[in-house]
Amino acid sequence: MVILGIDPGLANTGWGVVETRGSTVRARAYGCVTTKASEPIAIRLGQIFEQLSEAIERYRPTQMAIEKVFFGENVRSAMATAHARGAAIVACAQAGLVVGEYTPMQIKQAVVGTGAADKRQVIYMVRNVLALDHDPRPDHCADALAAAICHANLMRTQSITRDHAAVQMLEQEQAQDRANREAAREITAAATAAHVARGARDRNAARHVRQSRRSTL
Repeated sequence: MVILGIDPGLANTGWGVVETRGSTVRARAYGCVTTKASEPIAIRLGQIFEQLSEAIERYRPTQMAIEKVFFGENVRSAMATAHARGAAIVACAQAGLVVGEYTPMQIKQAVVGTGAADKRQVIYMVRNVLALDHDPRPDHCADALAAAICHANLMRTQSITRDHAAVQMLEQEQAQDRANREAAREITAAATAAHVARGARDRNAARHVRQSRRSTL
């Protein structure tokens, strides 16, 4: 499975592509879309859309993971991030990618093991999980790769859960089939016994009739 992770931002939108094979996750590529504050917002959003579309065309991911916007004290910054996030989602939607959305805390929890992890811890764990020989730079790329890792972990967990449920269902079906066969054998045995008993009664009745006839002669 090939996953595109995105860390949205109007000034810097980080992206990273990872590929999963079983429990192994490896990076295929990463980069950062940088736009200038001096340019109109429409141009900046167009750049984000175009460069992400190029990455999607090149690496062919089937799923995407993106950070949710956190509306804290800086509403203006959050709105700018929301615009960039929208451009990224449209690029992925046009390519038919399955979209997964995660809070920064969820991503940190999945990658580091705690939602309170700082940026250095995230970079360190991303490097180790992906077996890189360097820290992904800039930080936006590390955050994007972390989002992709988070999505990969969730997909693997869901797959294991589905497989476990499928095994349980198969075991239940097999147990029910065995119970049905046992019940069928019991019914057959009971029917056979009843048939044998009825035959014995019929023979006894016939014998009595013959004996009665002989006694009257």
